[in-house]
Amino acid sequence: MLNRCIPLLRAAAAAAVLAPALAWGADIPTLSTSVATQGYRLRSGDQIRIEVADFPDLSKEQAVLPDGTISVLYIGAVRAAGRTPEELSETLVQQFKGILRKPIVSVAVLRTRPLRVNVIGEVMRPGPHVFVPPNARLMNPGTQTDVAGFLGPETLTGALTLAGGLTPNADVRRVTLVRQTPDGPKEKTIDLWAALSSGDFAGDVQLTDGDTIKVPTAEADSPENQQIADAVLSSTLAPSQVQVQVVGEVKQAGVVNLQPRTNSVLNAIALAGGPTNEADFRNIAVARLARSGKVERFPLDYNKLADGSQTFNVRTGDVILVGRRGDRQAAEDTRSFLGPVGDVLRILFFPFRIFF
Repeated sequence: MLNRCIPLLRAAAAAAVLAPALAWGADIPTLSTSVATQGYRLRSGDQIRIEVADFPDLSKEQAVLPDGTISVLYIGAVRAAGRTPEELSETLVQQFKGILRKPIVSVAVLRTRPLRVNVIGEVMRPGPHVFVPPNARLMNPGTQTDVAGFLGPETLTGALTLAGGLTPNADVRRVTLVRQTPDGPKEKTIDLWAALSSGDFAGDVQLTDGDTIKVPTAEADSPENQQIADAVLSSTLAPSQVQVQVVGEVKQAGVVNLQPRTNSVLNAIALAGGPTNEADFRNIAVARLARSGKVERFPLDYNKLADGSQTFNVRTGDVILVGRRGDRQAAEDTRSFLGPVGDVLRILFFPFRIFF
């Protein structure tokens, strides 16, 4: 019992020596934390150092425990997760006031544990994803976290970007955030379309460790859903690349990758080497698999696309069909003869230059 009291007696004696140097009512100096930690909120697994001025027995390095607390001598368990280093420092100052006279406490972040979330549904790369805090480059120079590709805001939109962006089938009006709480999982539905249409992302949700984001599939094809899909494709939530297939009368038929903001039919044809001398500029079509499972066909004219009188943005999975001169009349005759079956055959056999 006596041995346990010795550190406390030392602290009291040191406080008595320090007290005369500080006048009552005077501002208490504080030790500022690193600029890199400002605004950062602690989480389980973070390694921190607590410094109590003039009391080395109370200063120590430790990790934030899985339950979000730290253990402090003479105080016990203190909640750390969810607080900034500055907030934790102020909490410890208040706790130490019953033990020390004029306590001066600082908290420094030594190492951070990345934020882990799950993103499922209509995203390009569904599954678990890991954030590294934006300030990790400063706090952990030279470590694996010093990789720009993993840095980003720990928000809902940041997680969608980390998951490769939204697919064209995403229903951005009904995104669900599932968060584990002491009372069980809690769900919140978020309308991202409101933010995209207004440009106001001030309410972007801050994520916590273990959150799950669900992006549902839009229920049906409609002009409104088409408009939303096109808007998403030109936003920061779009995939980093749009992958389409170009077949028919082009010089290098195959798969091409487009940037979201340059996803025009003309750019896709250009990346496929451009049209051949046999290409029919009036006989271009885009085949797209609808949500219903039906193949949709969008007829286009190369010259109208070039002069801007016709526009069309492709999506990942589209197939661009460039017809051959002389096949137009054959296509019309076969379509009239075969009816709906001709539409299917036209898609299946186009690469073999049988353009029904």
